[in-house]
Amino acid sequence: MRSIKFDISSTADSGWDFAVLLVENYLSGARKADELLGDLPSDLPGQTRATAQSLFLGALRHGHRVEGALKPMLRKSPRPIIQAVLIVAGYEFLSEGAERHPKIVHHAVERAKRLVKQSELGLLNAVLRKLGPALLATPLMDFAAYYSHPEWLVSRWLDEFGTEATERLLQWNQQIPQTYLKSYKEAQPDLPDSRWPQFQQISGPLGDAIRTKLANGEAYIKDPSTRLAPALLKPTSGDSVLDLCAAPGGKAFDLAKLMSGKGRIIAVDLPGSRIDRLKENLAKLDSNDLSTEIIECDVLELARDQLDGPFDAVMLDAPCSNTGVIQRRTDVKWRLRAGDIDSCAKLQLQLLHSASRFVKRGGRLVYSTCSIETVENRAVVASFLASKSGQAFELADSVSSYPWESGHDGAGAFLLIRKL
Repeated sequence: MRSIKFDISSTADSGWDFAVLLVENYLSGARKADELLGDLPSDLPGQTRATAQSLFLGALRHGHRVEGALKPMLRKSPRPIIQAVLIVAGYEFLSEGAERHPKIVHHAVERAKRLVKQSELGLLNAVLRKLGPALLATPLMDFAAYYSHPEWLVSRWLDEFGTEATERLLQWNQQIPQTYLKSYKEAQPDLPDSRWPQFQQISGPLGDAIRTKLANGEAYIKDPSTRLAPALLKPTSGDSVLDLCAAPGGKAFDLAKLMSGKGRIIAVDLPGSRIDRLKENLAKLDSNDLSTEIIECDVLELARDQLDGPFDAVMLDAPCSNTGVIQRRTDVKWRLRAGDIDSCAKLQLQLLHSASRFVKRGGRLVYSTCSIETVENRAVVASFLASKSGQAFELADSVSSYPWESGHDGAGAFLLIRKL
């Protein structure tokens, strides 16, 4: 896997420079945005890091719109570093008033002298001077480009949700996401409440009191949409619970609290870096009354003799296209391809079949995703129920979150009961 090289202080010494290098590496490689941000030098000054992150994520959020405006200006695709400069500067054009555009052009060209070839500066300067006005000519831009989304995805949503809902979704995705703290004991007194019980808004740096609550397992930073699936599964005190695709452990927190800290939770996920976070989170829950265990395994390869089951409740939070969380994970718009959604649905159905093997008679199984696609939600459940193994279950309840309606991330959750 291509890694990013930031040990070039002679080249990059400002947040803007680092943002351009982040975008270049994102366009050139196959790594997620949060992985690249994690590679920033540990000794980078706080303000420089904050500027780099803000410009990088803003560039990804609005990059499709910038690319749409650039198409008529470029006869061929530029090198990734040139493309990165244009996308970062394009985001700045959209963030600042038109009176600031000349300064943005000047700054971008001056900083680019250390990042691009001398022979490329003329083209860069000429394109930047045209780019600002082009971006402001919004009525002339097509629907997908204006809201900076891939055309195939917008077309798909228009077919499924209609024009009004799709535009509201696109507007939602382009907003800066709100951060929430879920408190499992007392609410944090210095944070404003939200319309969802236990969830409070965080708008600034975490204080010592919040950090202490997080360390003690009394709170968790998560979106309100995450409450939906555990509330459907509704484990009770003393239950045995199997949490599949469990990392990093956020839903296990909700399950443990619903169980009043009494019972057993076995968490399963693939070996990898996310397991460390899962271990850290489950360690906060372990007690004399609640036992936790982690099994590093592919759910599709999980054997019954590896578990002391069957279980009262099984949670399957399946990997998905993430189309419900694009506001929070803006690089999904760049990574996702048209065929990926159907591929996700195929894997999800396989995972649901595997998960169903571990549910006892009368037990509960919740299938959930953070997708808003019918093919990944209701269609997967319908296919499962129509199958031979699915005939042992019935759909008892379901809930769907569409961001333009719910005001938080999108999700789907379905409660299946195994017949007695």
